[in-house]
Amino acid sequence: MSGCSQSSMVALYKRWTELEDEHHQIAAAIGCAQSIGTELGLARERQAELLLEISSVVAEIRDAPVTTVEDFAALLDVALEHELDLAGDIASWGPHDYPMTARLLRALSRMVPGFEFNSLRRWLSSPGQFEQLMETVGPIDGPRPVDRPRGGLAAKAAMTLGL
Repeated sequence: MSGCSQSSMVALYKRWTELEDEHHQIAAAIGCAQSIGTELGLARERQAELLLEISSVVAEIRDAPVTTVEDFAALLDVALEHELDLAGDIASWGPHDYPMTARLLRALSRMVPGFEFNSLRRWLSSPGQFEQLMETVGPIDGPRPVDRPRGGLAAKAAMTLGL
């Protein structure tokens, strides 16, 4: 991977994404096959191989140099899946229970055009769930309308400052 024009973190992340996607497809297929009594030996064998390969790639990601915003986004996505288990929690409880995290994820995704948090995309699989989390809500660095002061001296100061 040292000959790639992209960072090693991004190359590792792309590999991790492919492996995780395949693992989740196999897990879903195993679930369906179990319900109809199909033999699962080969599928379980491939699943075990994938888990070992995913663990190896995650270990490489853990130690890979991180220099760009895209590298940090990739590292965060892997951490969401493998260290924090946050993607599953957001899927279970909804983005509204994680407003600061959602805001950070939106900002980071806007800083890296085309970047998609793969762990979140997989976990937030109900229609519109991922889009709800990643919707754009105004400027990254400015206060949201709900964060702005509404009355008294605070409102006057906000108007003076153009907030």
